[in-house]
Amino acid sequence: RRHRRPGAMPPVLEASAAAAADPADLHVVFSAECIPAFDWQSAGLFYSFRRVQQPGRITRLLACSEAQLSTYPKVNLEMGPTFVHKNMRFDASNDAEKDDPHNDGKGTGYASYNKPYSVMAWLEQTDVEEDYVLFMDSDMILRQPIDPVAMGVTRGNVVSAEYTYLYGTKSGFAHRFIDPKLDRRMAQVRGSTHTHK
Repeated sequence: RRHRRPGAMPPVLEASAAAAADPADLHVVFSAECIPAFDWQSAGLFYSFRRVQQPGRITRLLACSEAQLSTYPKVNLEMGPTFVHKNMRFDASNDAEKDDPHNDGKGTGYASYNKPYSVMAWLEQTDVEEDYVLFMDSDMILRQPIDPVAMGVTRGNVVSAEYTYLYGTKSGFAHRFIDPKLDRRMAQVRGSTHTHK
């Protein structure tokens, strides 16, 4: 019987690891608003990305109204790669949202709409070159480099954390961004979501 040295991978895993994707083939994105609390969180996430020497790229998806963007400090805008989109907090309500208990009833949007909208707008307006995308929350940091292959991310297999208290999968909110025929595929997940293109 052949013995492996301690900590060595079995030959099958060694071969699959050798065939794994380039670790630089990961794009980290996170959603934020152009307000001071998100600026601090963004600075922390950008810093941790550089500190752990995460291979790949990072982009902040920044929600700003035109009024906010006109007074937003340039140094904050340029702290890291940033994609700017409209702030859904101030967006007009549509018919599907009228019965949403989170809607303020004054015809304005809801800040939590920014995350799904930012991802949708970014994907529609950006040619994402990387095969793997990691969606993070702005209040997270990286403690070590992320390897999507080691985490089990493959085409058709998304890796995320379950958050059963999330409301948007059952309220009709998601229909603003996806076809209702996809309801059965929605899951109550959040935090970080690792996906393959």
